[in-house]
This record gives sequence, C-alpha cells and structure tokens, in this order.
Amino acid sequence: MKKFDAIIIGAGQSGMPLAKKISAKGLSVALIEKRAIGGTCINDGCSPTKTMAAAARIAHLVGRAGDFGVEVASYAVNQKTVKKRKDYIVDLFRGGASKSLEKSEKITVIMGKAIFQSSKTVLVKREGQADMEVGADKIFINTGSSPRIPEIKGLLHSPFLNSSSIMELEETPEHLLVLGGGYIGLEFGQMFRRFGSKVTVMDMASRLVPTEDTDVCEEISSIFKEEQIDTKFNIKVKKVSHSNGKITLSYDDKSGEGSISGSHLLVATGRKPSSEEMGLENIAVARTDSGHIVVDENFETSAPGIYALGDVAGSPPFTHMAYHDAYLAFNRIYEKNTSQSTKDRLVPYCVFIDPQLARIGLNEQQAKEKGISYTTGKFWMKHAGRALETDETRGFFKVLVDPESKQILGATNLSMDGGEIMAVLQMAMVGKVPYDQIQHLPIAHPTLAESLNNLMGQVKNTDE
Repeated sequence: MKKFDAIIIGAGQSGMPLAKKISAKGLSVALIEKRAIGGTCINDGCSPTKTMAAAARIAHLVGRAGDFGVEVASYAVNQKTVKKRKDYIVDLFRGGASKSLEKSEKITVIMGKAIFQSSKTVLVKREGQADMEVGADKIFINTGSSPRIPEIKGLLHSPFLNSSSIMELEETPEHLLVLGGGYIGLEFGQMFRRFGSKVTVMDMASRLVPTEDTDVCEEISSIFKEEQIDTKFNIKVKKVSHSNGKITLSYDDKSGEGSISGSHLLVATGRKPSSEEMGLENIAVARTDSGHIVVDENFETSAPGIYALGDVAGSPPFTHMAYHDAYLAFNRIYEKNTSQSTKDRLVPYCVFIDPQLARIGLNEQQAKEKGISYTTGKFWMKHAGRALETDETRGFFKVLVDPESKQILGATNLSMDGGEIMAVLQMAMVGKVPYDQIQHLPIAHPTLAESLNNLMGQVKNTDE
C-alpha cells in the first residue's frame, strides 16, 4: 500500500482545486479518477453544452438575419461539424486541466475506480493494470452526479438519449421528444429546435421551471411558443416503445390517455448523486434517502477523516459551487479558518436558454414561504435601449428589495446576457449597496447594465 497525506476521489471541480491547494502546502495527494479529468463540467456539462448552444444561437441569428437587413438566401446545420467543435473544446479544456495537475510533483493522478476498504484505505481497480491500494488519514469524495433514469416500462429497452449521449449525435433529430421540463430539458430543447428539429417537451409538473416565479415561467413559455417548441404538462409517462425507427411514449394526463411518437427521446429527468459502488457501506458513511452523503459544516461525513464535497454531498449542483466547496473545505480543514461556511451563502446560477435565465438570492415564492417582507421592481427588456438596438427584447429584469433596509434580497434576470448582469447584482448584495444608490448610479451608455437604473426606479411600481 502506498501512503499519501490525502486521497481525493474524483477529479471534478472540487477535487482538482482541492488537490492543488493541499499539494501547495507540501503535502502528498492521490487524485483518483475513474473516467476523465475535469468531471461533469468539462466532459458532459458546462463546456460542451454551452459550446453547442453557441452554435444553435448562430443558427437562430442567421435565420432572422433579414430582420437586421442582412439577406441570407439559405443555410444548413451540419451536426457533425457542431459535434467536432464541441469535441475540440472538451479536449482543449481537459488537456489544460491535466497539464495544470502535472505541474505539482506532490499530486499523483491514478485512473481507476475507487472502493473503500476501510476509513483510511482505498482500493483502486485499474483497467488493464493490477489493482492498487492507497492510504491516507484524510480522504475526500468528489464523485459528482449522473443522469437519473426513471422507472418506466420499456424505457431501458428503447434507444433513449441522456444529457451526455445527445451531444454525440451526428445527425439532427427529425422530432426530439424531451422528457423533463427542467433546466437541462429546456437548454437541449431550444438548442435542437434551432438546429432544425421538431421538439416536444413533456413534464409531470403543471408548468415549466416550477422553482421559478410564475411570471418567469410564463415568459419562458411565451418564448418557447414563439420558437415553435411544443410543451405538454401534467404528463405521466406509462410506457415507452420502439418500432420502425420511431419512439412512442404512452401517457396519462388530465384529459385521459394519450401517446406521442418521435425520432429521438431525451430523458432529462434530473440527476442523482454518484455515491454507489464505492464501498461506503463498509465504513458507515451516512447518506440521505436520495443518496447524498451527509456532511457537517466542515464537509466531514459520519466517518471521521472522510469528507465529501460538491454534488455528491448535496451542495447546489453548479460548477462554481463545487469550486467554492473546495475553497471552504481547504480553509476550514487545513487553515483552521472557520469564518466562512456554506450557511446562507449566495448561490448564483444561470440557465443558458436564450435569453438567459439567471438568478441570485430569493425570488417571490421563496420570500413568501419564508415570511420575508419585500417589495419588487420589474423592468422589461422591450423598454431597454441596448435590447432594442440589438433586437433582443424578450424577457425582463426583476429584483426583490427589503423595504426597510433597502438591501437587495434577490434578483431574476431573464434577458440577453442575464448571467453577466446577475454578477453585478451579486456584488451589490455582498457589498450591501442599497437599491436606490444603484438607481442613481451613472452607468455607461448604451449598455445593458444601464437598465439597472430603470429597474431600481421600478421598485415600488411593478406595472409594465
């Protein structure tokens, strides 16, 4: 057995930065990865999906070039080239991640599947090589998550796609059925509609993105309708069948039984923590009913000396939050700095539909659930100078404000570059800048951020 100061299982967006931080202290680290360096973000998530979404946006803009006075006789989407560009970006980012790890002599990367033998030892099963046993007093789990596949009759016997395999397509689906109206389903649904597919999105919920406010859902629904993306709600799929190149979903809804057929099926029904088949039962690491590893404020599990970070530990399922977990864990465990924790930290996120859906802090339904007093402001993009100039007028800015302290409680941006503007509001929240100071702040003209003046001016008037 080879001994290290620390073992990290999973070279994702918590595992890699944590390995670098620990090794920088002169400590030895074994970084175990069973699939590919970079985790979901680089290989299956952020990098490849946003690369493909960029291609879909170009197709969308070419399709409406005439609105800007640019005459385009015709165009076609080459799905093979879209995939090739996506693969290039993934290889580029993965290669960069690998090279950054190689710079440290204290980090040993081991490719293989990790299985706990005890609370201090891990067996690594390596393909084509002998098993390897490693030990350490501190072991960190950063195994992320994987697509959740629902139990539906016939599904496993049908050629369905998940959020990873759909990006390997070299043809544009004739009719893409999307099972799941969450963020993943929305991104891929709009993407492939812009590539030229007919798209139908189906969900068990009564509306899209139910965690967002109703007005946000209504505007996204309007945008999807405009782009001819069909949506069906209150759908309970009972059976999936496959015949003659068609996939058929049989379902129940409010009107009774129904069915729909398409050329391809994307199952986008969420993700599950990757906490199985690693021997956690051997060391009594507690997990929730959903499979997330239970941790305390120091990311320590029920087994002393074993820690978990990122998606597998139930942190908000975003790359930037996994990266922040590594920052907090290192400070709390190795630097003994407990001034910051996961408690009450702001969680920004952006859904890369077009226009982008970005949020920071509370929305209205959360504020109501918590009994928090608030007032709102809303500013529609159809009134924003920059949006009008670029003909990107769909969506709105929305802010929640504490009426007494004038502090921003949260914001939702459904707009062009909504994620970039969200970061401005996030910094205002961290810096405790009152909303009325932003209202009268001279912001460069003509920029989208300038519309924050107008948004804050609407705080006590939410009419259009």
